Amino acid sequence: MLKKNTNVVLGLIQIVLSSYWIYEMISLYYKHHYTDILFVFMYPDWVLFLNIILSLINLYFGIKLILNKVSIKKSFSLLGTSIFIGIIINNFYYLI
Repeated sequence: MLKKNTNVVLGLIQIVLSSYWIYEMISLYYKHHYTDILFVFMYPDWVLFLNIILSLINLYFGIKLILNKVSIKKSFSLLGTSIFIGIIINNFYYLI
């Protein structure tokens, strides 16, 4: 019983984090292209789309974690890895 509740709570945390990440990237894309806001620094579109894809993968694994189809370790290691990849791409995309 306790393990099932743990999976549900951690899965919801992962889903909320992934949903927020998706919202921020879509909002930033919208602000870059469809508003008159002047940015000093703008991310390229591929960086924003890659962040959205990474967060969709995390959202999927959060749902699988709630349904007990994947382990907590695998789900959160993927979350940590994708956050690390997102940070690297957001900060050093011009070197790629």
